[in-house]
Amino acid sequence: GVEKDASANAKLMNNITVNEGVLDANKDLVSGKDFIPWTPIGTSDDDAYTGTFDGKGYTISGLYFDHPDADYYVGLFGCIGHDGKGKISNVGVLDSYFQFGAQGGGVCGVNNGELQKCSNSSTVIGNERSEAIGGVCGKNSGTVRDCKNTGSVSGQEFVGGVCGYNKDS
Repeated sequence: GVEKDASANAKLMNNITVNEGVLDANKDLVSGKDFIPWTPIGTSDDDAYTGTFDGKGYTISGLYFDHPDADYYVGLFGCIGHDGKGKISNVGVLDSYFQFGAQGGGVCGVNNGELQKCSNSSTVIGNERSEAIGGVCGKNSGTVRDCKNTGSVSGQEFVGGVCGYNKDS
């Protein structure tokens, strides 16, 4: 019932935890728990996030997305930017689990804007028909600067630690 504003600007003021203890020490999903599911911010080109999000060095943890057949943009943000808008910076995603069909990462599924100083230390899994799977960003047509991944990433085609598929815009 709440109207979304995909162009809203935001700054984190603290760490955010959605679920606790999603991953074990090997970055595997902890079984037997009932996790609150995560819905990515901006799940298509039509509702891409076009604001400025500054994590200010804080983290977001405990995101849980487990839809192996979902072929849409997955991550903290599903889709970022168009027309030169949309910037995500200074945020880390940790202790989170993402399993999906295609185009996903810990911070964003598809980046058409800018990612700067973002990190992922979560688990990102693309299923058997997956492509564009990355620790930070699944598919990039924008700018990625000073980002890092220490998480687990797996998929079939175009899989990378920071970015699975990098395309000139």
